[in-house]
Amino acid sequence: MNIESNIRLGKLFLILLHLVLLYVGFFAAYGVYEALSSTNDLLINHQLILITSLVAIVSFNLFDLYSSWKRKSIKNLVYSIVLALSTVCLINLGISWFSEVPLSSGLVLLVFAFQLFFIGGMHIPLWSIQKKNHGLKKVLIIGEDKGEDAGLAKKILKHQPGWFQVHGYTNVKNKNLTKSDLSVVDAVLISPSITEDKKAEMVQLISSNGKEIMVVPTFYNLLLTELKPEQIDDMLVYSLKPMVANKGTLQVKRLIDFVFSILIIIAASPIIIALFVLIPLTSRGPAIFKQERIGLHEKPYITYKFRSMVQDAEKLTGPVLASEHDPRITKLGRIMRALRLDELPQLFNVVKGDMSLVGPRPERDFFIKKFKKDIPEYEHRFAVKPGITGVAQVLANYTTTVEDKLRFDLLYVRNLSLILDIKILFQTLRVVLQREQAKGVADAEIEETQKKIKVMEQH
Repeated sequence: MNIESNIRLGKLFLILLHLVLLYVGFFAAYGVYEALSSTNDLLINHQLILITSLVAIVSFNLFDLYSSWKRKSIKNLVYSIVLALSTVCLINLGISWFSEVPLSSGLVLLVFAFQLFFIGGMHIPLWSIQKKNHGLKKVLIIGEDKGEDAGLAKKILKHQPGWFQVHGYTNVKNKNLTKSDLSVVDAVLISPSITEDKKAEMVQLISSNGKEIMVVPTFYNLLLTELKPEQIDDMLVYSLKPMVANKGTLQVKRLIDFVFSILIIIAASPIIIALFVLIPLTSRGPAIFKQERIGLHEKPYITYKFRSMVQDAEKLTGPVLASEHDPRITKLGRIMRALRLDELPQLFNVVKGDMSLVGPRPERDFFIKKFKKDIPEYEHRFAVKPGITGVAQVLANYTTTVEDKLRFDLLYVRNLSLILDIKILFQTLRVVLQREQAKGVADAEIEETQKKIKVMEQH
């Protein structure tokens, strides 16, 4: 049985376990509610239980609970479980209003509490077991650019605590890397700056010593993620299709963008109106900030955002990327940015067709020219419409570099699908609630990393 078959069986087992726990949560809630309300004839709506349990499975999938949580944050896991079950709770209320045996709001909330207890009570111990078995891995970094490799070490430290330890650093030109060096580490992280031939040599050496290999993909590697084996006569070839999404998928994506944007605008209209009034009252200038951005096929368009900075913020500095603690951001602007409320006017860009709900974040021509000069693969971002949210916004941090964000964007462009879009939209809710995702690594940890990097430089 191959790895993919094992993964599918594991997901199926987890789905069945979830169904059992969802039912247990329902019946436990019914029992407690009946006891508390002194009701002996409370009817159990089995059809509603079945429907909402299946809805819960879909919700769990959208919040990525069926992927591996190895090396991920316990906080992300808890947020995902709570948000997934909160979605189910709201659907429970909606469905029960139209069912023959409606559920009271108190019973629905009790169901939510018990299901949260049982589902969380299963996932958190499983995550803890994974961390115990796979955590505190000693990582050796192999590279050839000390500046870049120090950055990789910082990323390991910034990762969720308890999964990795930086053991040290060695240059790829080091000819004295031995089995004894590899015997004291659990994994090796290979820098993207290493050439492909040297990378292949390193992979052979490390794999022969039974160590885990972590490779930061080059942009060229990412373009090859969808290679398909084909045969020409008696020759095996790999076929790589161009980065062009299926027309049918794009048409449905456009329909979803239009309908959901209109619905969100209607639902958020009180907030939109309030910000239209508050922004000019709290800082000089208009509420709406207009700026030219580059969209699909590198065509310019005007984007709309709620102004979160002081008026004419770039008058003296020229085009500058916003930093985490940018002094130009107003007090109200910080709140809007934390809750992503400054992005709301971009829903009108989506309605117009300039943008999509999901896609790479739009950028200005000034920066794009600079990025393309340093990273030629940057142009592949324009194969799809820019989005209000995207993979980089869900998986990366505020301070993530342009190169690392581009890796996520290219992964999205290559794997674009409606299911992926829906998952990103749901997981954006978690990101909005987790403001700490933007925090950096502590100075003391950075100093410790720099000391550790010197450990193997003498080899």
